[in-house]
Amino acid sequence: MKNLCGRMRGEAQYLKEIGGPWYGGTCYIDEEKGSLVSDSGEGGSCSHSLLMPDLRGCRVLPLSRMERGGRPSLEITSPHLNLSIILRPSAAEEYDLWLAALLCWQQLRPSGTKNTITRSGSSVALPPLRSEMQRRASSSGLREATVIKVGRVMLWDKGLATSPRAIVKRPSARDLRIPHMAWKRVSCILSDNGELKLMAEHDVSLLAMIELSQLSRSAIQQLDKTVLNENYCIGIFPIYSPTSTQLSILRPVYISMESRVLFEAWFALLRAFAVPDIYGLDPTSRGHVYEVTNLNSAPKGEVFRVEKTIKVRVTEARLRSRTFSQEGSMMERQGKNTAELDPVVGNYFAEVILDGEVRGRTSAKSNTKNPFWREDCEFTDLPPSLPYLSVVLKRIVGTTESFSHQLQATLGLPKAGQLSEVLCGAVDIPLHLLQRGKDHEQWLQVFDARQQSIGTMLLKVHHEEFIVLHSKEYQPLSELLHRFTSGLTTQIAEVMPGNLRKLAELFVNIFQVSGKATEWLVTLVEEEIDAIGSQTASKRPRFNQRLMSSDSISSDDKRSTLVQMQRTLPGEASLLFRGNSLLTQAFELYMRRLGKEYLEETLAEKIREINELDLDCEVDPSRVQNGDDIQQHWAKLIEHTGAVWRCIASSANRLPPEIRHVLKYIRAVAEDRYGHYHRTAATVYTSVSGFLFLRFICPAILNPKLFGLLRDHPKPRAQRTLTLIAKSIQALANLTNLNRDTKKEAWMEPMTEFLHRQRQPFKDFADAVCAIPAEKTSTAVPAPYSTPLTILGRLSPLAREGFPSLPYLVDHARNFAALVKLWAKIHPESDWDASNCEGDLLQFHRLCTTLHQRATHCFSQMETRRSAGETTTKPPDERLRLSDALDNLSYGDVLGMSARNNATGTFWVDGESMTPGSSGSEVDGPVMGGGGSSSTSISCRDIRNASSAIRQGSKSSEQLSSMSGGTVKGLRNGMQAPRKFLTGFIRKTRTASPELGTGSSTGFITGLMLPEAGSTDDDDNDDDDDDLSLESMLAIDLADHPAAPTAEYVLMSPDLNRGEGIAYFGPSRKKTTVSTKAAKVA
Repeated sequence: MKNLCGRMRGEAQYLKEIGGPWYGGTCYIDEEKGSLVSDSGEGGSCSHSLLMPDLRGCRVLPLSRMERGGRPSLEITSPHLNLSIILRPSAAEEYDLWLAALLCWQQLRPSGTKNTITRSGSSVALPPLRSEMQRRASSSGLREATVIKVGRVMLWDKGLATSPRAIVKRPSARDLRIPHMAWKRVSCILSDNGELKLMAEHDVSLLAMIELSQLSRSAIQQLDKTVLNENYCIGIFPIYSPTSTQLSILRPVYISMESRVLFEAWFALLRAFAVPDIYGLDPTSRGHVYEVTNLNSAPKGEVFRVEKTIKVRVTEARLRSRTFSQEGSMMERQGKNTAELDPVVGNYFAEVILDGEVRGRTSAKSNTKNPFWREDCEFTDLPPSLPYLSVVLKRIVGTTESFSHQLQATLGLPKAGQLSEVLCGAVDIPLHLLQRGKDHEQWLQVFDARQQSIGTMLLKVHHEEFIVLHSKEYQPLSELLHRFTSGLTTQIAEVMPGNLRKLAELFVNIFQVSGKATEWLVTLVEEEIDAIGSQTASKRPRFNQRLMSSDSISSDDKRSTLVQMQRTLPGEASLLFRGNSLLTQAFELYMRRLGKEYLEETLAEKIREINELDLDCEVDPSRVQNGDDIQQHWAKLIEHTGAVWRCIASSANRLPPEIRHVLKYIRAVAEDRYGHYHRTAATVYTSVSGFLFLRFICPAILNPKLFGLLRDHPKPRAQRTLTLIAKSIQALANLTNLNRDTKKEAWMEPMTEFLHRQRQPFKDFADAVCAIPAEKTSTAVPAPYSTPLTILGRLSPLAREGFPSLPYLVDHARNFAALVKLWAKIHPESDWDASNCEGDLLQFHRLCTTLHQRATHCFSQMETRRSAGETTTKPPDERLRLSDALDNLSYGDVLGMSARNNATGTFWVDGESMTPGSSGSEVDGPVMGGGGSSSTSISCRDIRNASSAIRQGSKSSEQLSSMSGGTVKGLRNGMQAPRKFLTGFIRKTRTASPELGTGSSTGFITGLMLPEAGSTDDDDNDDDDDDLSLESMLAIDLADHPAAPTAEYVLMSPDLNRGEGIAYFGPSRKKTTVSTKAAKVA
């Protein structure tokens, strides 16, 4: 599709009406007029027949092979012209090419017309057709629908496309060279048949129509904020369409919402109408894997999903001094004068490319040749197939004073200068060589378009994949974990001390979906404060039991116990909730999730102001520069600290009630234990601040980027100011006496007056936070959630698998599966000593072991299917799948042809074996030949070849976005090996010809491509093939060559310097030398 751009010519037959005769001839698409024409070959003006005057906006539907006598055909319908024809290519291998070319025209708006909707919300009527075609349209298309949700969203508008070339070539995300790209407010209409319409607000014209039932659920993903600078953005990726019979979009569509609630509601709705990727084990065929297509009936055998997550950390790059390309040099002359001193010094950022689309973008680092980012992006809900992953390095050049103008330029807003992006190089990440479930951190070579190394980049990649069984299989495990009185979660954490953070996240997700998160957290509070499970465990009843008891504090036994505890309470109180425990980790995650909007409303504006001012508020005498007035610095620091504190002090009622209930309980338990003694009375307040300030508010001030309050790290002086503000507010929350407690930082003493003055306001704030009724009132379900919850109730049990819960879009079964896998990894059955545990913990271990064994069996069967490349589905579907037709429409093989030959050097080194430092001082280049026995080896030449394909495809954002990466057929099959092109499109040839030896690049010329002489046609037998260099794809005029009339040729190893190359002509593949003086890069 990227090559055809809506152009096609070939022998074909066509049918104008059912029951009529078939006509034949040479059919072609007139690119200039956008029409479909047939040439009968009889000569004269009558030989040309206009089949479709205007292909813009046509609907293309693949027809069943069985309906057309076993030959694939295409139904082409033009609603605005009231025309419909059936096209049947004469050559079966040209079917995919016709479909690809026609789909490009489907995206264009018909000339001189508007796509409007009727008052009832339905599309304009299709042309009246014969009964058979009407039946086919009704069976394959969308039924009459009822609108179930209407809303206003923001659509990423790439501008009006005037040709198929613009559709497939232009980038999907922002590009500095296309200033008219911008967000546009549109109306979003969703019908109960899964039809999503995006309508312009001003003229009610139809901008896009997406048939969600043709997409996989993995096609609906959250887009990382860094791509389009929107927090709540949904990306719809049509490449993930495993069972489609027709597609209404070819490129990704991005829509954003103004709030988290709206985002979650639309996200859940769109996923509800998409097709889940469900697999089963056929008990009648030795457990072979098949794809479940009938979601309304319970299949026999094991049912499961394959969940894939990829995490990428772009840490830093180190560039070597060199001369940039001519294009880059010309643009750099427009930049700052610093580039004249060292041409490598510039303004750099990196983009993470997943399956040909930009899915993550770092911030830009200015005036450096060693940019340091340490920024992460995570991709979840990916299809079972192996995606293509790469990182490209780009440089921003132009005349601008601030990089804040970069964002303005990309959004079409007024800007101070002209900015441009220059591609520097790329790194290809061969996921199929990385061990799943482990962190891989490595310095990798960055190769430019000339396959020359320009430096290194430190990347960290984590590729996780595991099996999720049917949700009902985890019900016994769920019931066991919800027995909070047994303290099972704490026992699990004690035997898995190195996985506390991961455990806390899984437990928070599990209990939040069930609505028991608050109850679980208050149970952890009592377990920690009463030291349950430790050697010094208190023999007192639990606090919640004492609340219901008639015991008095004046009883002799209680008084004796309290007198004994008085000696140890002060030291114990000073450490209360300050350690790293399951409670502190879980509640920290809980506050960050529920309190995200609170932080944005309370602190974001003030922190942005401090960052923009970037004032020097340094008050440490050892850091103050000579000549600076430290008193002025103190005045500014206290002013900003007071402003931040006032924002916090007035926000008690805005804190989410769930957080306030837990804090109230923490305070009550602390007061019960420590509040009777003068020396520990302050613990009543510090127990609250130990969570709210130490683990939530002050970290957000200290690191606003991590909490989403700033897009980038604060400026250096602003960062120091925020550090001092966070230090001061934490001291206030600790009720610290700086005169006595800051011996190591005596220079902070001038802050004492401010802290004393604000001590009572702090106590008032803590009192207000905890002044919430103990009775938990039922929270009303937000109105936007009502529709997705209603739709969820209509889905079959199998269709609900993987449906995200509301709020916060948590996949319940997935978290149970992750917990089972984590437990089995730390405590495998072979190493487990059952004598070390009893009760619920032993039962938990047995359940996890059983579930893990079943999941492992499913995974091994899935791997067997991937290795064998099975394509069968059960029950069999005789319809022609659009995924089969689109299998050849991308450059997935080019991106995926990472080296598969015998390795000569080490590429990835496991992070556990050796973790490079983040400063870049340890490593000056890629680490070779070491890294432990578990490291994967691959030749540097092959990595360079693999990266070359991406660099060539990434020469511009336009070219990069055209590489959709991966075929849909491969996605459906879950293939792990690099995906293949179908026959009839571009076939691969070796980079080295036997006659010319190694090192020569492969070239192509336009026409029907044949394998090189001596090779086979078997796409599965290409272990010796190297990757395809796009740099050598040529369009050559060979009209004068005597062998040209054969029309079947392949050019091997062109030598543009000598002006000739070797070509194979005709079925016999006769070798000859041809002139390439007329060659031009395609």
